[in-house]
Amino acid sequence: MSPERSATSPNPPALQASAVLLRGALDRPERELLPPGGPWNLSQTLQHCAQTVRYSVVGYPRLKPALFRATAGALAKRLFLRRGAMKHPLGAEIDGAPPLAADRPAADALADFEDAVALFTAHTGDHAAHPAYGRCTHEEFERLHAFHLAEHLPGLTRD
Repeated sequence: MSPERSATSPNPPALQASAVLLRGALDRPERELLPPGGPWNLSQTLQHCAQTVRYSVVGYPRLKPALFRATAGALAKRLFLRRGAMKHPLGAEIDGAPPLAADRPAADALADFEDAVALFTAHTGDHAAHPAYGRCTHEEFERLHAFHLAEHLPGLTRD
């Protein structure tokens, strides 16, 4: 186990592997994938995750103030990366992003997520600043996106 991971933290799969797992999990009941009492259905969750992956390449609609990104945001990023897991309010939408459509088919939302992952994976330049964490390397973003997905879809990797 890497020193950056605690003994109790899950080891989320790489972003591309998560997309493959999701494709195979679409026929499972949503309650098996989503956290109990979560705020969104599977489609909304996938839309949200696709937004954040895509925005890490093309730019987020709004950023928190620079002082926040340099202090509390940077601290949260370091904590998540060190713990190997993320903890955040699951109903927090991305500031300035389009609303999540509850009636959108989950298969369509998954296709958008897969497109966002392909865009991210192929990206070789600098990434856009995260609204809270500020600048992240490609590797940091990949880990943070995987942690984000694992928190929103805790049942994805359950046996």
